[in-house]
Amino acid sequence: MSTAAGERDSIKKGLLKAVSVMTLFTVVSRFLGLAREMVRAHYLGTGVASDAFTIAFMLPNLFRRLVGEGAMVVATVPILVDLKKDGLEAVSRAASALFTLLTFIITPFCILFILFSGFLVEHVFARGFSDNPEKLALTVELTRWMFFYLVFISLAAMAQAVLNAFRVFGPSSFTPILLNISVIACAMLFGSMFDNAAFALALGVMIGGVLQLLWQLPYIFRLGVKLKPSFDWAMPEVRRVLKLMAPGAIGAGVYQVNILFSEMIATYLEDGGVASLQFSARLMEFALGVFVVAISTAVLPTLSQQFRDGDRDGLRYTLGFAVRLVAFITIPATAGLLLIRYPLINVLFRSGEFDAHSVEMTAQAFVFHIGGLFFIGLGRVLLPGFYSMKNMVTPVKVAAFAMIVNVACCLAFFHPLAQGGIALANTVSALAQAAVLLWILARRVGGIDVRSLVSPLARMLAATIVMYAAGVLCAELLGLYEVQSRLLLLPLLCVEIVACGVAFFGSAALMRSPEVRELWRALRRRASKSA
Repeated sequence: MSTAAGERDSIKKGLLKAVSVMTLFTVVSRFLGLAREMVRAHYLGTGVASDAFTIAFMLPNLFRRLVGEGAMVVATVPILVDLKKDGLEAVSRAASALFTLLTFIITPFCILFILFSGFLVEHVFARGFSDNPEKLALTVELTRWMFFYLVFISLAAMAQAVLNAFRVFGPSSFTPILLNISVIACAMLFGSMFDNAAFALALGVMIGGVLQLLWQLPYIFRLGVKLKPSFDWAMPEVRRVLKLMAPGAIGAGVYQVNILFSEMIATYLEDGGVASLQFSARLMEFALGVFVVAISTAVLPTLSQQFRDGDRDGLRYTLGFAVRLVAFITIPATAGLLLIRYPLINVLFRSGEFDAHSVEMTAQAFVFHIGGLFFIGLGRVLLPGFYSMKNMVTPVKVAAFAMIVNVACCLAFFHPLAQGGIALANTVSALAQAAVLLWILARRVGGIDVRSLVSPLARMLAATIVMYAAGVLCAELLGLYEVQSRLLLLPLLCVEIVACGVAFFGSAALMRSPEVRELWRALRRRASKSA
């Protein structure tokens, strides 16, 4: 085996191993996330309280994605990877300074936001609630309860950046599980103790944020990284992170900014419009989070190393491999989720306050949301390619273009399609962003080998068509769309999902899809190590 081939095989093994670890935790987290939404649907439905909770939780979550999980991680990881060659002491100094600086920036910001939350919610983030004083007041109060969550989750994101720089992905992948457990537990334990169950969910969010930070710290200490208060903010590494973070906040968080604009416009919908959009997005993000987030997180340190070493062939190969993996999961997932949307929404959410009208509103948004699954996933794995080159300006320009597309489409589709029009605008925006990012990145790395992608993607599309046809036939035989009882619907839906999975992977294997072979080899290697 040649040296280049051996390095590529090592890249694949390393990425697949990291992805498999994160996928395991992310699968558990996503299932618990769905359980959290099921609990929320039961207690709040798609009424006034659900809309208010959606906006109130969206605000700290937005800044978390932009400043924390988005810009913080992608700006810090390449810097810490470079510092590793100077030893743990250098990494510790930079990490300590960054932790301290982040605390001194985020804490005053949260205090100011909470103090002015009444004005900001009424006049900026939820103008559509102005005609409903009860909904507006509840949104403001919930915002004050939950916004300090941003402090803990931002520090947790910094902890994730430190761990990821050492290619330690498991602990950070586990933290969303803690948030979901906290919210579910608080809702079930304290939901009846509050006049409005939304406050029990808000309490769970705050406790979950604290747990996400505390969980990761012991793993950082085990690496030998020492954290302590440090005001050495003038060190070059801190300045480089801040320089990368400013534009990176927009580049990494364009999807969340689009959601912000979407939900601001959705506040003008009938009661339940905001909540139905989020329930729809939660279903779409289930497939996205299970696999795509793991790929984009695992690929950044590898791309950073290859760019530092000047390995352009490695960069092109790693990006191409990541794109193939994203397509392999998101395109069949799009077809399958579209096929089972009504029974799936009924099984997951129809309970308590979530009635037939809530199902219809959520399904209407989901039809248009799910079309963006591949494009959102593609954008998320392309962005690390720019970050590995420490290029934050280009993603900002593309993000600005995508936001303009999103806002224009929201305004164009809002009236004729209601929440479906807002979901469609998100999809069109994701398509525009992914297409431009791919075109620019291909030019920057000397071109991506399109011919190596055509055959795998063609086989995957053919397998998806086979899967969809098999799914339609199975649904008809089971009478899936006629059953209303959740108790009877659940086993039928499981049979439908298994049938679609067997049809897809079976036909993909018969067509000799390379992704099936790679996944099978990864499973065999893991099984042999466990034996």
